[in-house]
Amino acid sequence: MGRQLQGGRLRVLIVSASVGAGDLGSARELERRLKAAGHEATVVDIIESARFKLGKFLAKSYEAELRHAPWVYELIFSMWYWMPFLLVPVSRVLCFFTRKKLALWAREARADVVVSTFSVATQILGDMRRRAKHRLPWLRSNGLTMPVVNCVTDFGYHPFWAHRSVDLNVAANPRAAARIAERTGRGAVACGPLVGPEFAGAAGRRPVERERLGLQGDEVAVLVSSGSWGVGEVKETVESVAKAPGLVPVVACGRNAELRSELEELARARGYRALTLGWTDDMAGLMAACDVLVENAGGLTCFEAMRAGLPLVSFKPIPGHGKKSASAMAAVGVSHLAKAGDDLVEHLRSLGHPGPARRAVLDAANRLFVTDAAEVVATVASTGLPALPRPRPVARLVRAAYASATAMALAWGGLTTGVGAAAAAGVGVAHPLHEDRAVVYVGARLTPKELLDPSVEAALARLHASAVVDLATAEEVPGAVRQLTARDVSVESGGASYGTPGAPTPTAPWAVAQSDSASVHSLSGLSGQPVDALVPDRSLSAFDLVDAGSGNFKVVVPGWTIPAAPKGPYPRDELLVPKLKGGGVYLVDGFNLRSFQLVMLLGSLGAQESAQHLTGAPLSWLR
Repeated sequence: MGRQLQGGRLRVLIVSASVGAGDLGSARELERRLKAAGHEATVVDIIESARFKLGKFLAKSYEAELRHAPWVYELIFSMWYWMPFLLVPVSRVLCFFTRKKLALWAREARADVVVSTFSVATQILGDMRRRAKHRLPWLRSNGLTMPVVNCVTDFGYHPFWAHRSVDLNVAANPRAAARIAERTGRGAVACGPLVGPEFAGAAGRRPVERERLGLQGDEVAVLVSSGSWGVGEVKETVESVAKAPGLVPVVACGRNAELRSELEELARARGYRALTLGWTDDMAGLMAACDVLVENAGGLTCFEAMRAGLPLVSFKPIPGHGKKSASAMAAVGVSHLAKAGDDLVEHLRSLGHPGPARRAVLDAANRLFVTDAAEVVATVASTGLPALPRPRPVARLVRAAYASATAMALAWGGLTTGVGAAAAAGVGVAHPLHEDRAVVYVGARLTPKELLDPSVEAALARLHASAVVDLATAEEVPGAVRQLTARDVSVESGGASYGTPGAPTPTAPWAVAQSDSASVHSLSGLSGQPVDALVPDRSLSAFDLVDAGSGNFKVVVPGWTIPAAPKGPYPRDELLVPKLKGGGVYLVDGFNLRSFQLVMLLGSLGAQESAQHLTGAPLSWLR
């Protein structure tokens, strides 16, 4: 596919978009690195390639959605998880409006490889790559014969960020790279984020930059970033930070002058201190002066902070990619995810000073900066990649049938809200591995009193069982939840819990799913460890399965729930344990038990495991 070039000087066309600043910033850094290595590199804006100024219209529509109707963007973002089969027709429509100009740019640059740093460009370039391999000559026009590399500039995974015909995918998050490879059948590698060299040396500028901003030595400077457009719940974030003694918000408002004025007026009216700044080309200097970054949109700013040694806290992330990146970063330990203002302040205090929490997130972030994406692109341009075999007609038919069956299973699960149909289809529901027949998976749904009972904690630890805790319970006794994790007891989410007096109860299935999905990430912050599973106390819908896929957690449907209810007053309770089966998934419902009954039942489970030579395991071990 590629070829060895004389002199080793390569020509690279980088396709990005002037939508926000992150994607274009990554493209510019890739261009800089390639030129520093002696290659030719050209960055083009895909917005300029669309006919009838369609690109500018879509960019303005995207900005309007984020500012005025974020729920619309959230719906569109989630749609691709529900209906990924629509990617093919959509990419072909987008390609129709842009391929002529893109093909011209590739010829003018005499490109040896084309790189995308923007998701829409990835879809278009992938379709152009497909066209180049078409059997019919007239359909190969405006196709791309050179390799195409996709650089994912967000931390999470989304179906729209990859295309089956792209030759190689590059992502900062190893988990995202693995998901892309699984979906596309193409190569995917984890590379260090495309961040400028000035961020690696930012720490040396700290005294000068803090003096420039007027920051005192004992003040914790909190950099609040909301992207180049200044979108999201920035005012609520600033107020939460400014009200906490010792914390000073330093707000990067981007190009949103109106937001900056509003924040300055609000600070004067409320009498607190806040440093509000407009657009800056020296983000490295700003990060050097600060102690923690609070972000809501993911993307390049987060990677820059990681490189600058600035720990991250995600708070009130914007819909779509903002929420996706926040949950994905928290899941691998490179950031913390705060649920409410008090939670935010607690995270800022723990990360704003030297200590184990700060060291842990910075060490996790440093591990991302391994392979250089520019070197990978140059390698593809010079030597190419081995061509993947074309699927046989039967294989293509099987793939189409599988996609259709998956779509139908999701639709059926959503319409019926039936756990049975979804579990039978195996769509999004966690299952034991086939070779784990000597293992039983146990979880116990706990009340606040049971969480506070040391004997329950000890019984769970002995059994290697999971504590299933709904969000309302965890918020009532957060210290007890952290104590469980300190004892290495796996904590999983039991859902949002809608019985709290005065709390709104969603009725739409997608709203219920979203609330329970959010509970997983909130519980991660409260427990201090990643929460891998959701064990809802209700029927599932397709929306639960979609949110699980987009949120990097599992949905667990127990095969047996015990006991159904205690029969008779103690001591005549009939708390009988069913005969355990290897590979079975069991949930003990503590809401139907008192603490000593729960301990007794867990002890019975442990005795039966020993008698049957079974091993207990937490629900997080399910796949």
